[in-house]
Amino acid sequence: MNVSKVRNIYKFVLFFSLLVVISSCKSSKTIVSNDGSVVSKTHDQVVKDVLASETDYETISGKISLEMISGSKTSGMKVNSQLKIVRDEIIQLSVRAPFINSEVIRVTITPDSVYVIDRLSKKYAVENIKDLEQERGVQFNYNNLQALFTDALFIPGKSRVVASDYNAYDISMNGGKYHLETKDKTGLSYRFVIDPNDRVSATHITARDGKYSLRWIYSDFVKESASLYPTTMEANVDINKKKVKLIMSNSGLDFNKELTVDNSLPSKYTKVSVLDILKNYIK
Repeated sequence: MNVSKVRNIYKFVLFFSLLVVISSCKSSKTIVSNDGSVVSKTHDQVVKDVLASETDYETISGKISLEMISGSKTSGMKVNSQLKIVRDEIIQLSVRAPFINSEVIRVTITPDSVYVIDRLSKKYAVENIKDLEQERGVQFNYNNLQALFTDALFIPGKSRVVASDYNAYDISMNGGKYHLETKDKTGLSYRFVIDPNDRVSATHITARDGKYSLRWIYSDFVKESASLYPTTMEANVDINKKKVKLIMSNSGLDFNKELTVDNSLPSKYTKVSVLDILKNYIK
């Protein structure tokens, strides 16, 4: 794989890993164990039950704690961020500076593009997702990203999982959990691990040659009203033996509040590439 392609996949996956959407923390919550073993089901029933257990929402907003750990390190700097998502329209994460609570980086993703604003260097970047899909053959689209953030099942390149898609998954049982696996046209493997509560407990995206992968792990599930959701997510990115881990947790997200999302770009900032901005923060 050439260097240009690796860089495009790297910035694509890494910045998608910088965002997280999990359900809201409101009143009382009950910690839910995902220990035990799944029960025997038909192929279609496994998929139906996972889809039925997904969180229903129109908007999600609130504060998220982020910790990024590079390479073999065991810890990294923790920062707070503000998340806003309008389903099927926009996902935005505003990273705040410690102590002064001022925005330093804003990442916004729409079905068409990724926008990054770096206020420290007074630079911004715009990456066209559709160009990446067409030029590099990447089928992972906005809807797939949204599903990844919300602990949901997806088919690469499609907006929803429907009945005609069920046979796209190879299903097996291992370690008391179901494993659903599918592939896209480039050979990328997508494997979803399903716990006894019919929730996705991990999503693994792996290249055919094994040179890059994303492991997204969901944990610390709680039940509130009719919703069952994770309060911690861990994204592990491995690109040509370069490793980055992002630990994400929340202490107060809300569903279905009316949101105003600012997607404007600063007129006096310098336009650069996403990779140029990444270089300032990922060594």
